[in-house]
Amino acid sequence: MTSQDFMWLAIGVGCLIVAVGIGFVCIRLGQLLTGADNALDKVERQLDSLRTPVTETVSHVGGIAANVDAMVGRVNRMTEVAEKTAGSIAKRADAAQAKISPAMASVVGVLAGVAEGAKTFFRGDNGSTRQ
Repeated sequence: MTSQDFMWLAIGVGCLIVAVGIGFVCIRLGQLLTGADNALDKVERQLDSLRTPVTETVSHVGGIAANVDAMVGRVNRMTEVAEKTAGSIAKRADAAQAKISPAMASVVGVLAGVAEGAKTFFRGDNGSTRQ
């Protein structure tokens, strides 16, 4: 066996060792990917079992949001009505005060005159109080 034959034999054995190593790596990679595929299948089954409750929850939340929107609309309308009513009451109170104030001034004037007359009557002519 010549050195050239030995070289070709060494290259062949080296390539065979590399091929066996690559084959081993491919087998292990296949096992790893099979395990990952199984894990992903389990996760998919779990997610499928959660789909219905999550969908129902989302639809309930949507219904609640719609009810809240309707209630906010009602509250806004009630607020507008309350504001209009308060404005109307304020206008009527101002009008009533404008009508009653002159009459009250007249009544106060009459009462002041009666009080002054009573003071004069009960003091008498000399300023002393009658009994």
